[in-house]
Amino acid sequence: MENFNEDIMKEKPSKKPRPEASKVKELRRQTPPTDSKNELPIDEGYSKTFLRVVIAVSVFLISITLSGVLGINSMFENSRKQIVSNFTVQIIPLPNYEESRKDLLNVVNFLEKYPNIKQVSVLSDNELKALIEPWLGNNVDIELLPIPKLLDVQITPNVDFDYKKLMIRLSEVSSQASINDHNLWLSRLLKFINSLKVLALTVLLLVALASVTAIVYAAQTSLNIHKDTINILHIIGATDNYIALNYVKQITYTSLVAGIIGTLISVPAILVVGSMAKGIEAGIFNTVSFGAQNWLTIFSLPVLSAIFVAITAYITIVKKLKNMI
Repeated sequence: MENFNEDIMKEKPSKKPRPEASKVKELRRQTPPTDSKNELPIDEGYSKTFLRVVIAVSVFLISITLSGVLGINSMFENSRKQIVSNFTVQIIPLPNYEESRKDLLNVVNFLEKYPNIKQVSVLSDNELKALIEPWLGNNVDIELLPIPKLLDVQITPNVDFDYKKLMIRLSEVSSQASINDHNLWLSRLLKFINSLKVLALTVLLLVALASVTAIVYAAQTSLNIHKDTINILHIIGATDNYIALNYVKQITYTSLVAGIIGTLISVPAILVVGSMAKGIEAGIFNTVSFGAQNWLTIFSLPVLSAIFVAITAYITIVKKLKNMI
């Protein structure tokens, strides 16, 4: 009987332990499941709804803020091009009409011969009337008012024009003429725009902080809910990277959909604000333009926000999983 048992034990193949290196290599090759049924579904309750709402609202606020910054930039650039390319000369009229006319012709002839000046145009009485109508009304006879003559002077583009030198030379031609230099106004406008950009950047940082908080909350809540399932997966050999990618895949998809919704909601608001800005009776607001490149930037926000969510969620989940082991 003993010999029979020994023969059976000899014939039964011994099970060799699997090498640890090959097991680790196999686990590293693990990827999250590609089917519609995920092994680790994130919480379908409050945390997932909270994440959707926060991402949609965040993308909406970012779209509005970014569109405002892009619109202000276009307004400044268009205004700068107009201001840099021309300037205004005003001539105070003299008591005598013939002397005033002679003074005007001297200034025009001087400017037309001045280097880097492309064109000199004298504003007509109708154009002057159109300029003062918003303040004085349309029933005012401008011939009864001592309104100075205005010259619209265009300079050669991309030229470093010396306004101080021109003012000195112009004062020698006519003591009644002066230059309206728009550079001071342009510098003040630039300071105002930079202040708005700082405010916009502050809003974007606060929105990003709120988004990070929502992502961390949703990820940690989901991991705590499925803690038992995660422990089982750890026991059977699942890696932290495998579990993290499973979660990130689902959270990223949820964030992408929420970002698209937030962007689509922001489009009507951007169009309404843009039309209101152009409806203002002021030339500076009429220079606001919002082209295809700006719209492309706005519509890329859902993808950028999804990438941001994926990176934040992955870092949060991996750190949480290490603490759960």
